[in-house]
Amino acid sequence: MLKVGRFIRGKTITDAWHRGLNLIWRQGQELTDERGTKIKELLALQVVVEDPYQEMIPHEYSWNQERLEEYAAQLLSGQNPGFEYTYGERLRSWNIPGDDCSRNPSAPVDQLEHVIRRLKASPSTRRATAVTWIPPVDNARDEVPCMIVDDFKLRDGKLNLAIFFRSHDFAGAYPANLYGLARVLQFVSGEVGAMPGSISTTSASAHIYDHDWDWVQEMLLETPRSEG
Repeated sequence: MLKVGRFIRGKTITDAWHRGLNLIWRQGQELTDERGTKIKELLALQVVVEDPYQEMIPHEYSWNQERLEEYAAQLLSGQNPGFEYTYGERLRSWNIPGDDCSRNPSAPVDQLEHVIRRLKASPSTRRATAVTWIPPVDNARDEVPCMIVDDFKLRDGKLNLAIFFRSHDFAGAYPANLYGLARVLQFVSGEVGAMPGSISTTSASAHIYDHDWDWVQEMLLETPRSEG
């Protein structure tokens, strides 16, 4: 019977990635997705990274630091260089295409600035939240954001970031996602005068695509098993 919900606590991004891959590989369900691609999948996987600024880049990961920094900069920029969407555009310049800014002076919206203002006004707020989903836009598209919600909580002098992913390519995207989100957390923390804390992700579908199965299996055979 399918079990829903797993929990992993990792010291670093690298530690959490290894633990997550190990868990998905051993306990994930094989299925074919709507694109016809085979995956191994866990539903509702929650991963907490206690210190996202140590061991930020797994040595097995294909992206180098320069590419990761470019990705992180894109998360913090409202400019879209020509993609269907970017997370930065949704976080820093949230707007419904075709919306008339003269008719609606609040558009576009820099959600991170709203988060910063809320945290400065009330450090214990539970309303410092940004979303990337635009219903009238994304309900009509096939290519839609995987990362849906970024939520910030300031407690005991540290700012913690919790993210919800509807779909999460754990082998190919998790380290890049966490690297970029660590830079976002660093930016917001600096603006509100707090120390950056933990990053937690909840992935409704945490999966490994079949084109990654060979190298993931080989990597896990060479890595000591870590239980979640």
